[in-house]
Amino acid sequence: MKLIIKRRITAPVAVLVSGLMAACGPHCTSPSAETLTIYEDAPTLTPLDLGPPGNSPGDLYYFSAALHSSPGGPVTGEVFGSKTLVKLAAQPNPNSEKRATVLFFTFHGGQDQIIVLGAGDYPPTAAEFEADQPVVRAILGGTGKYIGARGQLTSTRNKDGSYTQLFNLLK
Repeated sequence: MKLIIKRRITAPVAVLVSGLMAACGPHCTSPSAETLTIYEDAPTLTPLDLGPPGNSPGDLYYFSAALHSSPGGPVTGEVFGSKTLVKLAAQPNPNSEKRATVLFFTFHGGQDQIIVLGAGDYPPTAAEFEADQPVVRAILGGTGKYIGARGQLTSTRNKDGSYTQLFNLLK
């Protein structure tokens, strides 16, 4: 008797799942992708040294900068965020420490936002990572035009201190 009930329940469930998968189609397995390149002015950095003087876990840098859709073009938004020292430089790489960075990219008066998070390697003697060394971070989400966004951001610091931000957005 239990076998008959299982078969009666299993068959409709299988048909339902197959139907949902067919209705979903390629959207479920291959999300739409969009690339977006933003040009960021050299940021204004404000350090906050917590704990003992010098580098220690929890030390912060707060930052902000104007954003442009083309180099030197009109301002299209703003980025602001923080970098927190989470791992001191140590052997085998004494010239690199880990900092967790949270970035808020805002456009159209803050109605459209992209939120980014990641940990990267930084020189212990500098506020920013080295020029021409791309750093990849996760896109956590967005609002407005970017609602449901995910993917990754590749940040490249330019020799003049500005940044090129390449978003690989998945929706």
